[in-house]
Amino acid sequence: MLDNNSYDYRLTWPVNPDAPEDSNEAKAPFIDNGTGIIAKERYYSKEWMEKEWSRLWSRVWVWAAREEDIPDAGDFVTFELGRESIVIVRGDDGAIRAFFNVCPHRGNRVVYDSQGSLANGFTCSFHNWRFNLDGSLKGVTDPETFRPETLCRNLDLSAVRCESWEGFIFVNLNPDAGPLLDQLGPLPDHARPYRLKDMRVVRRAQSVWDANWKVAVDGFNEAYHVHAIHPEILPIFNDYHAQIDLYPHGMSRMVTKFAYESPRLGSGETGLNDALKALMREVGLDPEDFRGRMQDVRPAIQKAKRERATRLGLDYSDFLDNQLTDDWNYFVFPNLQMGIHPEGLSFLYFRPHKSDPRKFIFDVIVMVHPQDDPEVQPPAYMGLPEGWDISARAPAEIEEIDPRQGGLGLVFDQDSSLFPLVQEGIESAGYRGAVLCEQEQRIRHFHAELDRWMAEGER
Repeated sequence: MLDNNSYDYRLTWPVNPDAPEDSNEAKAPFIDNGTGIIAKERYYSKEWMEKEWSRLWSRVWVWAAREEDIPDAGDFVTFELGRESIVIVRGDDGAIRAFFNVCPHRGNRVVYDSQGSLANGFTCSFHNWRFNLDGSLKGVTDPETFRPETLCRNLDLSAVRCESWEGFIFVNLNPDAGPLLDQLGPLPDHARPYRLKDMRVVRRAQSVWDANWKVAVDGFNEAYHVHAIHPEILPIFNDYHAQIDLYPHGMSRMVTKFAYESPRLGSGETGLNDALKALMREVGLDPEDFRGRMQDVRPAIQKAKRERATRLGLDYSDFLDNQLTDDWNYFVFPNLQMGIHPEGLSFLYFRPHKSDPRKFIFDVIVMVHPQDDPEVQPPAYMGLPEGWDISARAPAEIEEIDPRQGGLGLVFDQDSSLFPLVQEGIESAGYRGAVLCEQEQRIRHFHAELDRWMAEGER
């Protein structure tokens, strides 16, 4: 049942109330971001969108690619952020560099493809100017026809700040930005047992939704809506007793229990629903022989996963028990969310449309530790179709999906139907702005950080 009289928003619901203070599962100290209304104009104002570009997107670290996307010298990928195209390339020396995808001569794109390999560096297709993989100018066509002083200026490709963490390549358009790790806060330490660098992308679905990117950030940063929009997962997901942690620089975390029925269903603690029984069978437990209560299923599955890991030669020794079942969901400001599990990672990515504040680009990326044994699957909510290849032998191609047609998986398809309606409602004269409960602390934390970035640009 819901604990109607015992909710403490400063504490939320620690998944392990006995966790030591220095444990990664310990509840973070409360950060009070107030109770003000979130103004609605930021979700559709073209002026606000332009200010976001100059004050946020051109100054903050954003994820761009994975290192395995460019394994060999000359391999490149392009990354689109708003009006900018950035090319990320592995050099002859093995170093990863990023450049604005623009020729310094007349502004042509240096590469047109989303990915590829360059045997001899970059060549602009407009006038055949040539550049080395480190961005330096290699050759100018007909140099004798330029005045000498014209070619004396810097004509290398314009570099973009580029740093990696656990195989994730981030870029920053601001050459004076602080280090990436400052923005990642506690995540590197918390994510260490998962060995994210060893994971590989097995699915990447991309679609354009008819809503502002912040509508999506807000929606995926709370579980308050799950009982209304995603009731199908309540039999195995405790959407109410969530631990919410707020960290500096807009980062937040929500830890929610899987293999634990939502108290909203009111079924009590004794009976086992069919979905819980299915989870048990996935790890080799026979629910017909199980004599425990509903709340005993989760620890039983945790124990079975450890035993399975030992049998399959997987090292789970560094994982806490609740990491074996629960969703440790991190939001990295401004637009990246990852739900981390030992078997895999759900990576949600929200990018603004380059010209329309009422649209955003949504990437759903599923990463796994490559497996030939289909027994070790990532959680079903990540949206991998049944029978999906998780061996990662072949690179995952980007699937372009029309959200109106579905295909992202049940949960995401439900959200894709809802968010455009939310966008329409936000723009109604009858809407006064977002009024948030404390289950939505992560939303307020995100907007507080966004406000700081927007205010800094006014100085």
